[in-house]
Amino acid sequence: MARYRKEIQIATLILFVILLKMGKIQLWMGIFFISLLFSILFGRFYCGYICPINTVMEIMDTNVKKNKKIRKKVPELLKQPWIRYSILILFICTMIFIFKTRRKLPVLPVLFLLGVILTVFFEPSLWHRYLCPYGSMLSIFSKKSKSGYTISDDHCIKCGLCVRNCPSDAIYWENKSKYPIILKNECILCSRCKQSCSTEAIK
Repeated sequence: MARYRKEIQIATLILFVILLKMGKIQLWMGIFFISLLFSILFGRFYCGYICPINTVMEIMDTNVKKNKKIRKKVPELLKQPWIRYSILILFICTMIFIFKTRRKLPVLPVLFLLGVILTVFFEPSLWHRYLCPYGSMLSIFSKKSKSGYTISDDHCIKCGLCVRNCPSDAIYWENKSKYPIILKNECILCSRCKQSCSTEAIK
C-alpha cells in the first residue's frame, strides 16, 4: 500500500477540495471518524495517506528543504501534554456545539491553513504531534495498534537518520548507546524513516 501512498494522497486531497466547494465538508468528518475506528488496528494511516493537511504540508516541507530555509524547533512549552489535550478538548467542545446548533463553522479549513502556515516557520512535528486535534485523537485510539514500522536491532547502526527525518517526532531515542524505538501511536506512516535508512533496518 505504501507504494501507492502519493496517488492516494492526491485522490483524497481532490475529494476534500470537491466537498469543500460543494459545502459538504461534514461528509469529510465521516471519513475521519471511520479512519479513527480503524486506527485501533492500523495506527495513524489517516495522517499519512488521507489527511489533506498533511498532503499539502509535505509539499510545503519539500519546498522549504529545497530552498534550505531554517525553521524553528518546537518550543519546549508546546511539548507539554496539557497543551495538546487542552487543544483537543477545545476542538471536541467546538464540534459538539456545531452538531447541537447546526451552525456551519469553518473549523477544518481553519485547521488546514494553520497546519500549512506553521510548516513554513516551524518543524512539521509541531503540528503532527503537538497541535493537531485530529492527530491527538488518532494517537489515543492507536495506542494498542501493533501495525506500523519497526526498527530491527540486528541491522540498525544507530546513525540517527530516522530520528532526524521523522516529521512527527515519533522516534524515541533515549541515548546513542541504545537503539531508537518508533512510537507507533505517534507515527504517521509517511515512510521517511524507512527511506532514509541505509541498512534497511526499518520494515
